[in-house]
Amino acid sequence: MKEYINEALEKYINKGTYPWHMPGHKRLPLEKLENFWNGIYAHDFTEAKDLDDMHEPEMFIADSLAEMKKVYGTFATYMLVNGSTSGLMTAIHATCHRGDVILVARNCHKAVYNAICMLELEPEYIVPDYVDMRWHCGVNQAMLDKMTDARGKDDCETREGTDIRGEGDRETPERTDILGDISPDKLERAINTMIVDGRKPSAVIITSPTYEGVISDIRIIAEITHRYGIYLIVDEAQGAHLNFMEGHETAMEQGADIVIESLHKTMPALTQTSLLHVMNPKLDERVRRYLQIFQTSSPSYIFMQSMEKAVAFGVNNKAEFVKYGRRLEIFAEKCDSLRNIRLFRSCDACKVFDHDEGRLVFVVRPGTVDGSGQIFTGVMLADILADRYGLIVEMASVSYVICISSVVDSVDSYDILFKAIEEIDNDLEHSVIVDGSRAMDIISGRRSAVVPGKAWDETSEMVPLELSVGRISGAFVYAYPPGIPVLAPGEIVDERAVCGIDTMIRSGLNVSGVDDGCIAVLCEK
Repeated sequence: MKEYINEALEKYINKGTYPWHMPGHKRLPLEKLENFWNGIYAHDFTEAKDLDDMHEPEMFIADSLAEMKKVYGTFATYMLVNGSTSGLMTAIHATCHRGDVILVARNCHKAVYNAICMLELEPEYIVPDYVDMRWHCGVNQAMLDKMTDARGKDDCETREGTDIRGEGDRETPERTDILGDISPDKLERAINTMIVDGRKPSAVIITSPTYEGVISDIRIIAEITHRYGIYLIVDEAQGAHLNFMEGHETAMEQGADIVIESLHKTMPALTQTSLLHVMNPKLDERVRRYLQIFQTSSPSYIFMQSMEKAVAFGVNNKAEFVKYGRRLEIFAEKCDSLRNIRLFRSCDACKVFDHDEGRLVFVVRPGTVDGSGQIFTGVMLADILADRYGLIVEMASVSYVICISSVVDSVDSYDILFKAIEEIDNDLEHSVIVDGSRAMDIISGRRSAVVPGKAWDETSEMVPLELSVGRISGAFVYAYPPGIPVLAPGEIVDERAVCGIDTMIRSGLNVSGVDDGCIAVLCEK
């Protein structure tokens, strides 16, 4: 792929012009600044004479976007300098009008919910099922001795009563807190029900891959939505690398109408750089209209250069992605030896359509305890990885951690990560008595008493979490990352939400929407 933006800017720099325009650093080398910043400043431009405008591209930016259209096979591709958030806001505004009904996967990003509120849309939620993982039943003799009760009977018997001693390779399923894929059958049933009720959605929006790397069957889902004349938006922010990986198809290839990808998440690009892909020509005019609203009027040339370089890297270095896939395969095989911390992988037992092998999700088996007998959590795993090994994970949940890999990770980096996980795993033990508080069914399509956008604007008050049951939520409550709402404005607070929020707080998650143990609820009239 030819790098139009970068070549044009290098020529422009070599012309030796002086910028009597913003930005204020004027691209001049300053003695007190490091060489890194000098290079950055030298490439930071605005829409000056002989340069191009990202919002109305006619020159080298237009050439770059045309090249990206070829790479991705789209009707139109747009650069996003405000991140995927601006793309999601644009996509929903392009496919829905104020007051419309929209069918939403409950595990969508908070930007989706913000757009719903802004347009006062009436959301209907489709909630993925939680995923099971299989765990080795076999234990060593020391553990058997510990678990033998006074009657000499092993607690390591299965729930059906079968003794598993000597069956080290036998596995048993345990539910995780990872949400699975969107079932096409469940989605079609939801659409049919909504149509019967006179509430046909204007659009369906789902996340694939999810934060945990779970991929849905976009091809079948697209066929269903289009059969009913409904637009399909796919938040593929976590899967920008899939276009260059063997064995995967992008949502664009599978028939989605609009797709948003975050280059900075899994490709070598600067933070805040994303792409919006339009496959349906009917939506392009509205997409361009709303991009003018949700994108800054001063787009960063440095961001644009970063996006072009990241895409060019993917196109021009296919062999690197083959090596990347092989590194992931070897790493996953090594992780199969772990017993109490397992790498989440797509398999028959997991019952998901597909999984991004580049998303390394380490799940702690329910009932696992550390040397002191304390129940071990994902947050504890993240802390140990950071404090003992200097390894910082992307996100920690109650029962798992997420590590994001990319094509630039070296073989040594995988070896270091595995060694750390293996050492931690060896220090853990599994108790047959499973801590029931770990199962949190907190992500659900809760009943709404008020449309989110209207509830957002109503007067609210802060009440203690434990006294909020039965009240109407006045704000979002979510753990960030990943930003999936446990409660949205207008939803009726139930016991399950309260218990889930309390568990997240006690587990050390970063919970937004809770202030000194209180949440916002609508004032009673």
